[in-house]
Amino acid sequence: MTVFKAVIIFQYLQFVYTSSVFYNSGFKYLTENVLHQIASSADISTTNTRWILQKVDHFDDKSETWKMRYFENLQFFKDKGPVYIYIGGESEASPRYLSAGIIKALAQETNGAMFMTEHRYYGKSLPFDDILGDVKHMKWLSSRQALADIAHLIKSIKTNPTFKLSKVVVIGGSYAGSLAAWMRLMYSDLVDAAISSSGPVLAKKDFFEYIEKVNEDYELYGTEECLDKIKKDFVTYEKMLQSPKGIEELKNKFNICPECDMNVVENQWVFFSSITAEFMFNSQYGNPQRIKEHCSTIDNSMRYNTSNTMLWNSKSNCISFSFDYMIKGIQKTLWAYSWFYQTCTEFGYFQTTTSDLQPFGKVLPLDFYVKTCRNVYGSDFNEARVDKGVDTTNKIYGGLSPNVTRVVFVNGDMDPWSKLGIVEDLSSEAPATVIHRASHCADLFPEVPSATEEIKEAAKHVKYLIKRWIGVDDNSMF
Repeated sequence: MTVFKAVIIFQYLQFVYTSSVFYNSGFKYLTENVLHQIASSADISTTNTRWILQKVDHFDDKSETWKMRYFENLQFFKDKGPVYIYIGGESEASPRYLSAGIIKALAQETNGAMFMTEHRYYGKSLPFDDILGDVKHMKWLSSRQALADIAHLIKSIKTNPTFKLSKVVVIGGSYAGSLAAWMRLMYSDLVDAAISSSGPVLAKKDFFEYIEKVNEDYELYGTEECLDKIKKDFVTYEKMLQSPKGIEELKNKFNICPECDMNVVENQWVFFSSITAEFMFNSQYGNPQRIKEHCSTIDNSMRYNTSNTMLWNSKSNCISFSFDYMIKGIQKTLWAYSWFYQTCTEFGYFQTTTSDLQPFGKVLPLDFYVKTCRNVYGSDFNEARVDKGVDTTNKIYGGLSPNVTRVVFVNGDMDPWSKLGIVEDLSSEAPATVIHRASHCADLFPEVPSATEEIKEAAKHVKYLIKRWIGVDDNSMF
């Protein structure tokens, strides 16, 4: 892996760790990494910050209200041009989303207006001031309420005579990619077409397929003996955790704080979540070369990146793989507290190692995630509640068979999230595009330096479909 300055190493590894525990926040990664590459110095002077009054509960006429933030850019708009809405996901929104990527290209080529929403309970779009640690205020955090927020915004935009005749296209990646498809499903009277990039539209409690895909990626793109080395290392870790001498050796090798009791199974789960994170990260956001390079660093001395994570104890200069400390970290971090709530109540997405088709052993059981739900939010957040939420989500939206048209589903074939996405055409009007050797949401920003010809061609195809569906001429830029 590329060597960064110390501060960059800290930020990268902190993301790697938190992404493993919090199910790899795709939207947060795009904001902090991809946009940093291509839009960090972009001129955002043409983008304005707006606020709109929303109901706390859209399904209660007597509901209180709050203010949601969104962004508006009319730089390329001409009369009767389309309205493009980039849907915000599980982190703070950024105006830079309207200065790059496929939304900017579409707006330029079709004289369109650009908007971006910020998801309720993230960033500055907070229905309540005291969200963190107060679970009673979380009951209105759901995809259904978020979709209703977007619908209300569209209705508000369309009341402006300037946009009365405009077609509306929604765009989203990762969880927001699911929201884009679901907007077209639930509000077809307001949304004319949608781009769903890397959207895990199927809710699933035990998402063991995620780690299976990591295994496939390392088998396909790693060095010849890579998987065997990984398996041997993890067998060694588990064996070391069974004896005081082994635990002491493990603590020395991974700089684990002396007071961290590695006999506690929950702490072992946190440890394994951390050391599997880099493999997950490379599959979800990497490419074949990154996986090959990672394999070349793996040897019998067990060199994995576990230092300087969010569990770093700065006073003792060591890592505390403490389950209790992890719980407190979730409760103190807005995006994590909100996103984890959604996984516990709607989606599951628990990335376990319950499958035999992976190299890590049974180190991340389902109970790790269910127990985390209970400890973060209370005893009511048990496995039965997860099951109910997952079942309800799939019944509402249709899982892998949503009844939609004019939605293009895009996935990278390296991306583990594609296992919960639509990778085969639902119909001629709901096609699927799978990009070879591509990862999570790669099609949304085809201008990044690392973008392959396959990614650029996929972006062209997506734009072609959107233009055809909304009735404008094609003049592709990518």
